[in-house]
Amino acid sequence: MTAFALFLGEKAERYIELRHSLGYSFSKQAGTLRAFVSYVERAQFDAPATGRWRWTSSCRSAALPTARATRHGVLRRFYEYLAVYDAQTEALERRVFPRSRAIPPPRILSEAELASLIDACARISPDIPLRGGRWRC
Repeated sequence: MTAFALFLGEKAERYIELRHSLGYSFSKQAGTLRAFVSYVERAQFDAPATGRWRWTSSCRSAALPTARATRHGVLRRFYEYLAVYDAQTEALERRVFPRSRAIPPPRILSEAELASLIDACARISPDIPLRGGRWRC
């Protein structure tokens, strides 16, 4: 294991602790950062941290554009934190991977489905009859 991998692992754990202390759950992102550190350890990269390491598109889940964008975003924010401790750390581009913002087509209800939905709204709160009537309207 290189000295840089040890340094990176220590800073990643401190970054995760910092995010937890700020109130973020940060569980998936912590797993992402730990996977990045193990990638750097296996590849035996040396300092500085750069954007030329093709980690964001290297694993199976990275086939989805949104997954690549999410991994890159986690790594980009970690690089900003890491730059405080290692001035040679490169800043990663903000919009390298486009996110999929596909909006599903609207679903048009049939007359029977609409009538069923309205009837279900009337029964939403048997204890408070006005609530059901309000939802039905």
